[in-house]
Amino acid sequence: MSCLAGPGGPAVTGVGIVLPPEFNIVVGLTGDAVAVSVSGDLDSDSAGRLRAVLNGILQTGQRRVVVDLARIGSVDARAQAMLARMLKRARAQGGDMVVYWAAAVLPAP
Repeated sequence: MSCLAGPGGPAVTGVGIVLPPEFNIVVGLTGDAVAVSVSGDLDSDSAGRLRAVLNGILQTGQRRVVVDLARIGSVDARAQAMLARMLKRARAQGGDMVVYWAAAVLPAP
């Protein structure tokens, strides 16, 4: 069975089954901030994985976090709420979190 996928898009198999894009988190340093790049669908399941990563970063004392969501397919309301809570936590600890979001990303149904 063959499988084709566009950049960041869903995979379409040779039999017409559409698979969701794989969820990935990549963490790196950029200047004095920790950069977190996310791809795939950000739903309540994957939001838990991202929350764990962000919690770990904040627990180490990092004060600046940049979250890049430009390559996500969709985001649901629980994931949005989690991001808002993490932003509040970062600011309560004297830091900040910036979230970059692609304008074309639609909320998950």
